[in-house]
Amino acid sequence: MITRTLTIEDATPESIAPYGVYVGAQPGVPVYAAWSGVTIYGALPAEIGSGGELLHVRMEAHAFPAQLALMERHFKHAQTYLSANGKPYVMVLGTETENGLPQFSSLRAFLFREASGIALHPGTWHEFPLALEDDTRFTVMTRHEAHQNDLTDRAYPMDARGPDLERFEIRHLAEIIIPRP
Repeated sequence: MITRTLTIEDATPESIAPYGVYVGAQPGVPVYAAWSGVTIYGALPAEIGSGGELLHVRMEAHAFPAQLALMERHFKHAQTYLSANGKPYVMVLGTETENGLPQFSSLRAFLFREASGIALHPGTWHEFPLALEDDTRFTVMTRHEAHQNDLTDRAYPMDARGPDLERFEIRHLAEIIIPRP
């Protein structure tokens, strides 16, 4: 079994660029549009996908455990996580794949502060956002297909595979520790 402790890095547009697009206030971002007293800063250049029903769901989380439980990825869209109540959280992200699973040596942990989020690049391995405080809420934009599970021979209860989902429990393969910041 692999054992690895991740270092938590600050989530910035540059640091998370291999995994997705940073969503949140950024100094120096140009005005995208303005009318009737509304100003929109910067367009979100993320591939949101097409040909599927978009779900906008609310997610609530309690303070996270110190060990990563599962990893998943989506192939058809940029699943997006946004802080709904401004509380900080950590996301573990990875791009590398080995034997159909995330390459554990490539995983990185990012701290998202205040009201920020990420629109994941399709294929990015990720865990659900890990709350630092109880009652942390998120708005999640995802495809309906991301909730379909066609995997009937599940070795572990959270394993899933569908038209836009691949998810595996990893606790039996690797002990990935995320220290609290």
